Amino acid sequence: MESKKDTLTRKRTSTFQRYLLPITLVSSLIVSGSVSYVVSKLNQSESEKVFADQSSQMKIEQMQQDSLAVIEEKTPKILNDLNEYEKDLSEIVNQVELVNEKLFPIRDLLEQIDSATLVLSGVNSMVNNPLLGKVSGYVSNTNNALTELDAILFRLEHLSQVKADMKKTRERVEQSYSDYQNSHDPVKLIDIEKELDSELIYQIEDIRNSTVEAHEALEISSKVLLSVNKTISTYYSFQSSSEKVIQSLQFWKEKKQVTKIDQSQHEQFMKELDESSERLKNLPEDLAKRSNETISSINSVKSELQMIRLTEALQD
Repeated sequence: MESKKDTLTRKRTSTFQRYLLPITLVSSLIVSGSVSYVVSKLNQSESEKVFADQSSQMKIEQMQQDSLAVIEEKTPKILNDLNEYEKDLSEIVNQVELVNEKLFPIRDLLEQIDSATLVLSGVNSMVNNPLLGKVSGYVSNTNNALTELDAILFRLEHLSQVKADMKKTRERVEQSYSDYQNSHDPVKLIDIEKELDSELIYQIEDIRNSTVEAHEALEISSKVLLSVNKTISTYYSFQSSSEKVIQSLQFWKEKKQVTKIDQSQHEQFMKELDESSERLKNLPEDLAKRSNETISSINSVKSELQMIRLTEALQD
């Protein structure tokens, strides 16, 4: 006969079994749903990551394209400007060489006149002529102008080297840009960055300042030639008016003769100076404007080249 205790236990077990299946099913559904939810979230996160990576890649590519557009616009302008600077430098260097060449005989002539004037001043009691004082004054003024001119010419001596250096820079930039155009590989442009350095900007500023000084040198040279003409004219007038006294000084005839200059060559040189001065007259103003534009273009390209370097690193 079954006891009450066994009967109670059997009922509890039966009751538990009756509800176990539904509980198990519910639990399974809950666990299964949770796993599916987590898996779904994980899959969603992975998709978002891929989408984010794709979006980032597109942004990087767009940044690179924007930078390339600026570089392709500005680099040809920079190359053209550098070519123009070389032409300007050639003009300036040629004028400096011309002035040095043509003024050499004039310097020699002034030295002869100065030496002769000093000798005659020493015997002024015999050669008493007011023109002698004028000659001394003209020689002194001309020599002062030559001293000022020499200082400018000395400062312009380095321009031949600047011209050579700038030409090499332009050729290297042209080569790198040509390589990029042929390959369409942005990496080919990175070499340009080291060429567009502070030294190039300094050279451009130097050319602008040197152009001003070169024009000033031509103007001073013209003044020197006019002064020399006055000096020679006055000296010959003095010789003519004091001819008898001068001829009586034997030492003068032997040692202090003054070489005459070729007046036609002198006038030709003055014409050349005037023409050169006219050509260079507007160059300082033109260069001031152009140099500002060139430096702005260089800075833009340098900035975009840094962006190319960054985007290339991000894509590796």
